[in-house]
Amino acid sequence: MSFNFDSHGQHLVLLLSGRRNVWKQELALSYKVSRGETKWEGRAYLPWSYFPPNVTKFNSFAIHGSKDKRNYEALSPVPQHELQQGQKPDFHRLEYFKPFSFNTLLGEEWKQPESELWLIEKPDV
Repeated sequence: MSFNFDSHGQHLVLLLSGRRNVWKQELALSYKVSRGETKWEGRAYLPWSYFPPNVTKFNSFAIHGSKDKRNYEALSPVPQHELQQGQKPDFHRLEYFKPFSFNTLLGEEWKQPESELWLIEKPDV
């Protein structure tokens, strides 16, 4: 899954199957923005149905600024010693996503709700 949003409420939600293979696009998203004098905050509410079953890896990214002042951040970035000169940011490097379990956040007894989106329409892999 990939989603992008900005301080004006514009957003893009994609479901991906593997690396860079867009399976679904322009999905709806509940999103709220609050703006202050010098910063803004956005909250996106993702339906459980957007998550594929058995999520085991996760990463998160942010882009700040524009043009030559653009700054890229990642929860789990590519290690510094693996960066090559001139390398551009790439949010699809699945090998750098870290292990993740919703049970860590929601308790060991929690079970992910089944999603008809993923049960009925399986992406081509």
